[in-house]
Amino acid sequence: MAGSPTDEKQVDLNKDEHMFEQNEDKAAEEPMSEEEKERQMEEWKEELARVEGEITTLRQVLGSKVRYASELKRKMGITPFQELKHDFSEGLKSIQQSETYQKTNETLTNLQNKITSSTAYQKTNEKLHDINDKITHSSAYQKTSSAVKTASEKTNETVRNVASSVSKKIGDLRNTGAFKSVEEKVGGAYANVKTSRSIENFKERLGLAKVTGSKSEDNFESALEKETGNTDANAANGTQPSSLPEEKVPL
Repeated sequence: MAGSPTDEKQVDLNKDEHMFEQNEDKAAEEPMSEEEKERQMEEWKEELARVEGEITTLRQVLGSKVRYASELKRKMGITPFQELKHDFSEGLKSIQQSETYQKTNETLTNLQNKITSSTAYQKTNEKLHDINDKITHSSAYQKTSSAVKTASEKTNETVRNVASSVSKKIGDLRNTGAFKSVEEKVGGAYANVKTSRSIENFKERLGLAKVTGSKSEDNFESALEKETGNTDANAANGTQPSSLPEEKVPL
């Protein structure tokens, strides 16, 4: 079975490297004249040009192979992120399975066991526990803890007092004359708008709405002026005009 072109090129490169090493050893053993040196230099130049051409060809072949592999991965739905994640996982797995990692992990585990089992570690751990107990049971620690607790309670009480004060001030503000005046003005404006809409609705029910080119507008204006005159006359005589029932209009 014939080998691949890549294998054949690898064999040629190995032969060229071996021949170059042989020529180099021969040149080092035998002294050469100037003509031989020039001829050897020309041969090296030709060999270098040939090798550089082969390198360029190999780079082109490698680039085409890389592009083809990327196209296959794209068709398979393999993204660069997935490929990077896979490479990272495989690299980490190979590191963890390596003999050096296993020996280092075993050494660290044994060292940790020796440290935790040592008398010095046990004594140090006991001393730290004793120091912690002494600190937590000391009067200074108790006073500091009590002071922090008291400060927290005072802060919460202050916040509650401020919230209560703000609510009380808002209630007092609502009872002031200025606030009531503003409230009355707003209520009056709302009543005017409501009355205006009531009049429009009343006009529509009476069939006296403004219609261009009809005499209904004049009749309504005359009736309104007559009603206004009657109201003024009743006011002069001290009698109260009859009030219309309040019309409730939905807003």
